[in-house]
Amino acid sequence: VSIDGVVVRKHWFVDQSRARNQRLVAVQQFDGDLRMIKREILSPSSSEKFELGVSALLFLMGFNPVVQIETDSPDIVLMTPEGRLAIVECTTRTADSGLKIGKLVDRRGALTKALSANEHPDKVLGVLVCALPKDQMNISEEELLRNKIVLLCKEDITAAFEQLRFPKSPDQIFIDAESRLANTQKLPF
Repeated sequence: VSIDGVVVRKHWFVDQSRARNQRLVAVQQFDGDLRMIKREILSPSSSEKFELGVSALLFLMGFNPVVQIETDSPDIVLMTPEGRLAIVECTTRTADSGLKIGKLVDRRGALTKALSANEHPDKVLGVLVCALPKDQMNISEEELLRNKIVLLCKEDITAAFEQLRFPKSPDQIFIDAESRLANTQKLPF
């Protein structure tokens, strides 16, 4: 809207049938409004489906995730386009969050040693994804920072869905998370 040639208001109309994100177009071909993925992440029917949903969301965001079949492993191993690595543990309840943090620390350490022994970059980010809202989590910020773990809760997942049409670079997301951990700042995602 303009008055005397001066713009006083702008509004963007988004065509839901078009997206810049090629991954989103491909997935929406088979799950139009991402109903199935959203359902299994935001109201999970099982922990296995939650892990698959998180993996699908990470794929849509531009990451290269793989759900592990081995039971003594992280739920998801994640790589950015530039080769940065993260391991992800998923949980649908708070009761096992302490156990998940311990697993992340142990598995990150083992992977770091293996990467170093094979002369690969040995920086690995640990990520805990929970289906619950942040106010229901029984994990302190200090514990997360001390263990260098990124926590993503329901609010973060919802925000990620809202940004899928024009996602941030996965490498920039990774760099921002590392920077916040290094600076011991709060982790607002």
